Amino acid sequence: MQKVPVNSGFPMIRGAVMGPVVRALDAAGADCDALLAEFGMSRRLLSNPYEILPLVRYVAAFERAAQVLDEPSLGLRLGSELQLTELGPAGLVFMSSPTLGVAMRKFSAALGSWQSAAAVEVVRDDEWPVWSYRITHPQTGPRRQDAEYSVSAMCNMIRLVRGPSWTPVEVHFEHAAPADLKPYMRIFRVPVRFQQPANGVILRPHDLDASLKSADLQMARMMERHATDLILRDTVPHNLVEQVRDLVTRRLAREKLVVADIAKDLGMSHRSLQRHLTDAGTSVRQIIREERQRSVAELRQQEGLTNAAVARAVGYADATVLWRASRNWDRDDA
Repeated sequence: MQKVPVNSGFPMIRGAVMGPVVRALDAAGADCDALLAEFGMSRRLLSNPYEILPLVRYVAAFERAAQVLDEPSLGLRLGSELQLTELGPAGLVFMSSPTLGVAMRKFSAALGSWQSAAAVEVVRDDEWPVWSYRITHPQTGPRRQDAEYSVSAMCNMIRLVRGPSWTPVEVHFEHAAPADLKPYMRIFRVPVRFQQPANGVILRPHDLDASLKSADLQMARMMERHATDLILRDTVPHNLVEQVRDLVTRRLAREKLVVADIAKDLGMSHRSLQRHLTDAGTSVRQIIREERQRSVAELRQQEGLTNAAVARAVGYADATVLWRASRNWDRDDA
């Protein structure tokens, strides 16, 4: 069988990242629920900050929110308002580290528990250290809002631990320069360069050695361990069939399972996904059926669950639909 080059599992990000976007929409009186539904999300889904979302949906929802609010610099603003606790263990690792250099390096490593398909690093390039951020999944775009949010958030994080007067040397972005540069000058207060190889924050050498008053080595070790546990627990399978199975399992009760949506979240075309699954001797339909059967068998072992509750948990409208499906499974397996 031909090997499928899929980026170490479907690109993911934690549901907590949508919190600032949801608050911005609500504050403006926009129809937040409709926007979430457009991208397969809901408030109920996002109530769990650790919920895994496809990265492509988050990026697209962020771009759409900027359009709905008619605020091209939405990402810049939300990044400048971010609280460290909203970044989960990665944010707490940053806050608890002894120096800014350690904080940025450990934060970049811990970010793997919050988001995949991202190249994040601190590099000492000759004289000027650089913190860089770039989504590595080629099908994820346009992504101006995410890039500006990430860079603005990093500058904001540094100001939270170094003081509001801190400024970088320069700020870089991958995308082209927009018409209005005033928001960039207001937030960064330094030169901003566009169409660069990566999004980044250029610092002074002595910045990395600065001690943090919020340092707490015990907290830092604890949060590093928590981030490592999250990465290990939620490692996404590399095998394409297992990736599809993982996506189906996560969405079974929440949304209508559409092949085109699953293919998009994996960064593939509908036709390509179907072809590779056929080569592997399966299909999206078969995987959905197998996961429903497995889930139903597990749920029926729990005491107190009605047939209606089991049906809803696997994406069926009611117990009657589940009963009909079960009859078809028994007949096909006979």
